[in-house]
Amino acid sequence: MLPGSPSPRRFFLLFSPAVALLAASVLTGCGPLNPPQITNVAPAPSQGAVHTSDPLVITFNTPMNQLSVERRLYLRTRKDHFPPDCSIARAAARRKSGCHFFWRTPKVMALEHPGHPWALITTYRATLLGGIEAANGAVNPLSHSWEFSTEGGPQVSATTPTTGGTIGPNQPISINFSRDMNPKAVQRAINLTPAPVGGYQLARSSSVPGRFLIEPNLPLPAGTSYTLSIARSALDVDGNKLQRAAVIHFAVTPLGSATSVVFPVGASAGDYTEVLAASPPQLAGDPPALRVLASAGAGQHYLYTWPSPSGSRLAVELAGGQPIQVTDLSTGKSTSVLGSTGSTGAAWSPDGQQLAFVVGGALRVYTVSNSTSVTLATSPSMQGPLSWRPDGQVVVAVAAPTGDPTRVALLSPGLKAITFLPTSAATVADEDDPVWSPDGSSLAFGVGSGSDQALWIYRPLDSSSALALIANQVGEPLAFLDLDSILVRQPSGDLAAVSTTTGISTVIVGGRYGHYPISAAATSTGRQVAFTLLVDGRVQVYLANDDGTGVAALTDFSAKDSLNAGPPAFVGG
Repeated sequence: MLPGSPSPRRFFLLFSPAVALLAASVLTGCGPLNPPQITNVAPAPSQGAVHTSDPLVITFNTPMNQLSVERRLYLRTRKDHFPPDCSIARAAARRKSGCHFFWRTPKVMALEHPGHPWALITTYRATLLGGIEAANGAVNPLSHSWEFSTEGGPQVSATTPTTGGTIGPNQPISINFSRDMNPKAVQRAINLTPAPVGGYQLARSSSVPGRFLIEPNLPLPAGTSYTLSIARSALDVDGNKLQRAAVIHFAVTPLGSATSVVFPVGASAGDYTEVLAASPPQLAGDPPALRVLASAGAGQHYLYTWPSPSGSRLAVELAGGQPIQVTDLSTGKSTSVLGSTGSTGAAWSPDGQQLAFVVGGALRVYTVSNSTSVTLATSPSMQGPLSWRPDGQVVVAVAAPTGDPTRVALLSPGLKAITFLPTSAATVADEDDPVWSPDGSSLAFGVGSGSDQALWIYRPLDSSSALALIANQVGEPLAFLDLDSILVRQPSGDLAAVSTTTGISTVIVGGRYGHYPISAAATSTGRQVAFTLLVDGRVQVYLANDDGTGVAALTDFSAKDSLNAGPPAFVGG
């Protein structure tokens, strides 16, 4: 008999044969009480390594006498060590210990140990000694034993980028651990070398346990190599150290090597004080990744912003009759564009080496390499929006040649010549909003205004039908999604794709929360669309696939931020 176990009770009965016969008949009719049985244990021997915070759970087939179970439970390692900070005897006596008993039901007992995990990579033997008693008094005299093993410490299971990989300057660095981690311990264990200018924030994923994002406050400089180290002092939520340290070496590619959306933000439309770059979330549930590309000086604000296609430069126009400023994002150096004061539209060439802009009825082109501006052509009422053919050989603007309705004008930077699109009797109305197809073979534009705006297309290589009407009252053309479809803003405010062969419109983004998209842009490949939307009093930026699926928020401005987003533009993609 084990020390401390109760002595078996002995009964001595004296009775007559008649009484004995009666007692025997009663016992035969009722039968003996069935001893209680264990129906399940967890962790079970067959389930492999278990989490160090898992409780020990025993399930019986009948309600139990709780103390009879608690006082007969023993737990040791193979080296006869107790679990860390856990005295089962103290727990059974309802005294302070790192573990405690909790009966989930009268049949299910759990030994819980919050904040006091089992030892790592350890095999435990659990023993329930004979003599456990059911609530009805039935006793099981047999002992039961089983073993279970615990897993190792947390590990770095994945990172983006991987070691030897690359990342865009505005993308977050993601770290996935094998289990949920203590954010403060992770923050202390992380070291990013060289230290990012402007610092960074560590964001914990709300949807993926063990996932963290390192969010630099400013874009990481392109071409820079970084080393991310994670020390073993990183702890999981149970206090277990990282099983092994991790070191990741990576390099930063230019803005635009990964799809990025650039847009101004400010207190209100036309009062923008910053330009931000956002990248799509790596995983659903990741917080928006925002980086500040430029900040207006005290008392100033931006009117327009134009990121170059490669993301290496940013052109901005400040309020107050100031010239366009072009900033090299790799160095931060800014240059004023001569002759650009009072411009009414600008656009970068496909290679990002020239910036076309309209000022005073003249179309001018600024060249980055020599910081000079030249006039390509002048025409009454010359204005934007501007659009470069993908090969960089033709710029499209809008002008009124002789006081007539505005016409789409084609200008060659090389020849400094201007020509107007052919027209027909059906197009005696203002022409506007020209956009090139990805291969430069087609030019779409709107004819008319408001709800009457029709969609036309110009195909210079089609001698039989160079100019064709696609659809009437279709809305403002914004960009080609592919060679056969054009993104338009319909008169209703919806964003739709219009087939260039059938003229049929398919809504991509309709009104949300009672509001319609304010501005929109598409990637050069047409695979994704960015748009702004007024939500709860704040203009936010969203990203969607070209068919309207996969909508993701790129901003999450609140009243506390006092920010609203302006028109988006894609870099890369």
